[in-house]
Amino acid sequence: MLCVDRPPKTNRLILARQKSMTEIEAKKIGSRQGLISVGIGLIIAQLIMTALISSDEGFLKAFFWFTTIDYKLNILIGAIIMLLCGHIFGQIAGTQIIIKKRNSILIGFLCGMAVLLTTSFFSGWTGFFQEGVDNIGTNDNPFEDYIFKPLFWVTVFGIIPALLVGIWFGGQIKRKGQKQT
Repeated sequence: MLCVDRPPKTNRLILARQKSMTEIEAKKIGSRQGLISVGIGLIIAQLIMTALISSDEGFLKAFFWFTTIDYKLNILIGAIIMLLCGHIFGQIAGTQIIIKKRNSILIGFLCGMAVLLTTSFFSGWTGFFQEGVDNIGTNDNPFEDYIFKPLFWVTVFGIIPALLVGIWFGGQIKRKGQKQT
């Protein structure tokens, strides 16, 4: 006798595999959302810098502030590090939110801050090696100037955007994970 209501045994195994989210898929979702969030973060950083400079120089000149500075390499390296951190911390967030069912708002914020602080820390070393090494042993404190101060100011100006983008980021991962299960 053939049972029509139940799919064959092999189809049941395939259906069961399709319903559960794998860690690889969760990391892929997290990475993609992490890179999108970094893009949003870079746009916010650009707008913050434009707003700070535009009071003196006008909006158009302030918008292209990065063309008149001497530390273009530092900005480029910072953007690359930030994208890499977005990918790595996005994968971590994907597994934490989708697989381990952790709080998406908290994980999103923590990963956003981790991207921000890690980027600031590693980007600061570029300036330290370019200029700060020569000042070791003088009255200047290159560790403070190139490592601590950037961490402090990035935290001051970045904590609210990291909170907002982090909440959005965590929610996006949670939604994308629920769509695929």
